[in-house]
Parts: sequence; C-alpha cells; structure tokens
Amino acid sequence: MRDPRVEQLAKVLVGHSIKAKPGEKVLIIGAAETAPLIKETYRQVLRAGAHPILQVGLAELDKIFFDEASDAQLQDIEVMEWLYHRADAVIRILGGANNKELTGVDPQKLTARRRATAKLSEYLMKGGARWVLTMFPTQAQAQDAEMSLEEYEDFVFSATNVDYAEMERSMKQAAERFDRASKVRIVGKETDLTVDIAGRKGIVCAGEHNVPDGEIFYSPNHLLTEGHIYYDWPTVYNGREISGIRLVFEKGRVTRASAEKGEDALLAALDTDEGARYLGELGIGMNFGITRPTKDILFDEKIGGSVHLALGRAYEEAGGGNQSAIHWDMVKNLKDGGEIYLDGELVQKDGKWLF
Repeated sequence: MRDPRVEQLAKVLVGHSIKAKPGEKVLIIGAAETAPLIKETYRQVLRAGAHPILQVGLAELDKIFFDEASDAQLQDIEVMEWLYHRADAVIRILGGANNKELTGVDPQKLTARRRATAKLSEYLMKGGARWVLTMFPTQAQAQDAEMSLEEYEDFVFSATNVDYAEMERSMKQAAERFDRASKVRIVGKETDLTVDIAGRKGIVCAGEHNVPDGEIFYSPNHLLTEGHIYYDWPTVYNGREISGIRLVFEKGRVTRASAEKGEDALLAALDTDEGARYLGELGIGMNFGITRPTKDILFDEKIGGSVHLALGRAYEEAGGGNQSAIHWDMVKNLKDGGEIYLDGELVQKDGKWLF
C-alpha cells in the first residue's frame, strides 16, 4: 500500500522544489533503500510531462569502490558529469542501509574523491541545473536518530511535508534584521565567535534546494572570522561520526582544531585545501518544528534555536568568495544558554528571538 506521505513529499520535490516542466530531463539519484520515494518521484516527473533519468545505487557499492579504487578511478567523474550537464534538474534522495559503511575507509581516499566530485556541486551551485536534496526514512537513519522506524518516519514527514510558502513569510522578518547588521557574535558553551556579514544579504530557504527546510544563510567575509567555538552536537562527515569539535579562528582561518571523537577525520578535512580552513557559510536555523538533533545535517541545521557554520566552499549567490572542495556544516546548539548579538545588540537568547 502506497504511503500518502511519500506521495506528498514527491509532489513537493517535483512541483515546488524543481518545478519540473514538460520536455525537461530530471535526474533522480538514490539508493535502493529509498525505492518508495524514487517510485513516487518518478511518477510525479512523468505526470509533469518531463523525462526521468534514474541512477539507483546498491548497498555496499561505496565500500567496495573505496576499498578497490585506484587513484585514477577516484578521480574519474566523467559519466556523472555527463549526466549532470544533460539534466535540467537533479533530485537527490538520501537514505541507505548502513550509515557507518565508510567508517573504516582511509580518510585520504574520501578526501581525494570529494575533491574530484566537487566539480559536480560547483556546477549545480552556479545554476547549471535546478536541484533539490531530501531524505527518505530508512532503518539506518532511524538507528542513528535513536528512534524506531515508525517514530522516525513520523519525524521526517512532519518536517518535510509543510507549507513552505508560509515558512518563507515567517523567516523574512529575521532576515531583514540580520541584513542590517555587520557583525554577528555567537556566545555559548565554550564559544565566543564573531562573524562578519557586512554588505551581505541573507538567503531565505523554504524548500527550493533542501527538503526539509527552514534556514537563513549568509556567506560571510571569510577573512574576518575571529574567536572560538565548541560543537556539543555530533556531526557525520564521510560516514564518520565526529563529536566534541573545537575550532579557533584567527583572521578568518582555523588555526587550532580538535575533536573528542574522530579527530583524524576532522584534521584530514581541514587539510583538503586552503579554503577548507575558512568559513563558507553562517546559517540560522528557523524550523522550530524540528526539536532535536538526529546526526543528519539535512535536519539538524534547520533546528530552530541553533546556528550552523560551514567550513569550505561559499555560495556565490550570497556574495561569498571562499573556494574549497568541501562544504561541511557543523551545528551549534544555542537553546541552553546561547546568545546571538547583532552589532552588539542581543537578539536571541536560549534559542528564542527577542525582536
């Protein structure tokens, strides 16, 4: 029996996010475990008069690839590049059988592959094709979130299947207040960090590229970040869980870094290239319907009462200039003693707005 919530999510992806048109080619990417959403998305693309192109992965193929691939194979993205350049839109559906599959893989191999595939992300970010990223709830994600599959399905669909037009209207007030500011100071547990957004305009995100959504983001002046930050919520990067991250910024650059778990992966990512040690994004979580972290950045970065700061590549549409093969979002909880100041004025305390 088809789940109506899956059908509703597919309609959001095809109708709201990429706005598929007759005759267009739509690339749908996902693992076999996400088949219910792949099927409904395929159906909606056809109903829109567009032409679906499928790329469906199988469990353990990524692990086999990284175990066996030569340097030349790690660098080869020719087929994917061909597909991206011929698609009018790309729908990527996350979700798989084992989120820890790549834990034992050499971080240098993962970094090399990320450098190679960065071209694909850059192509999309520069407007080469419309795109959207979403999550289908699988047992692996439910386990990471420490929920039953049924609980996790309810969590996911309550976050994804919302009125994005209303969400957009509600976020504009905060964006206008941030747009008038030059300095954003973030204060919290082991944290006192100042980020410069002078002259930058916030991008209000309401379901065009991420589903679920609910954030305002800026590409900061990456040479002006100063201070230190501690991330008390864990993050997953290249299949590795990394927690207790501490970063120190001087003149924009990460000069000291440590992690309580997964420090080798953190340091390897920071050494990807020079841009990996600078901020590419400051995001403000605005989806107060997502109330807890689940180690999935697609959801965690949207949590109302949090901020996220991404190391690496900046978004050109937000005025950013930092270049890197990585874009790694890390989420900071501000709901327990956190504060945000705009040019010295307190505007958020304990995750609640004061304006």
